[in-house]
Amino acid sequence: MKIKLFVLAVASTFALGSQAATFQNSSFNWNNTSSAPAVKAGKPVGIVKGVLEVAGISRNADNKNTIDPAFAKTSRPCPPFCINATNPFAPSQVDMVTELDMIHAARDVANGDKTLLVVDARTPGWVKKGTIPHAINVPFTKLNSKALAKDPMAVVEILTDKFGVKDLDGILGFGNAKTIYNFCNGAWCGQSPASIRALLAIGYPEHKIKYYRGGMNAWKSLGLTTK
Repeated sequence: MKIKLFVLAVASTFALGSQAATFQNSSFNWNNTSSAPAVKAGKPVGIVKGVLEVAGISRNADNKNTIDPAFAKTSRPCPPFCINATNPFAPSQVDMVTELDMIHAARDVANGDKTLLVVDARTPGWVKKGTIPHAINVPFTKLNSKALAKDPMAVVEILTDKFGVKDLDGILGFGNAKTIYNFCNGAWCGQSPASIRALLAIGYPEHKIKYYRGGMNAWKSLGLTTK
């Protein structure tokens, strides 16, 4: 529902206090570390028009909220923090997905869909700072070309335990492999691309791999819920 500015201007003190209390007692995740009281939004903050929450994911309702300081830095050394192409896996055709795709994937996982996974490829230290709800952590250090060369059976174990791949007497079966929505820290982060390249190298079907290029940088810039 849209809140017109002139209505806010003439509302009684009691009405404003009641609305603020209602908003502060809601289930919104404010996505920041401040201990200050939550600030009521000037205007509603939806995911899309008419949708405020999906599977526990919403947007920070404070119109004055700013991006997480962990993502405020604009300039990181390249390499390794270079800007990734839309499809850095060419000629393989891995789909790049958006925040809405990630939200819908998280919703489907939350609703019990066993055919897909939302995968955070970052190291655990980054994951502790907040990740996408309903995601699992498979650090790129355990699933990249180096890990594949050093201990291929450890990589196969990840594939069979988490990704729905079958080990058929040394031959990998991808018939029931899950669709993977892979992400890391954003357009400058090489962690999820490293994992995706390893998946492609081992034969994972490219149409079952999705790349969220925006990553946590974009996710937090939109004030979306983290866990």
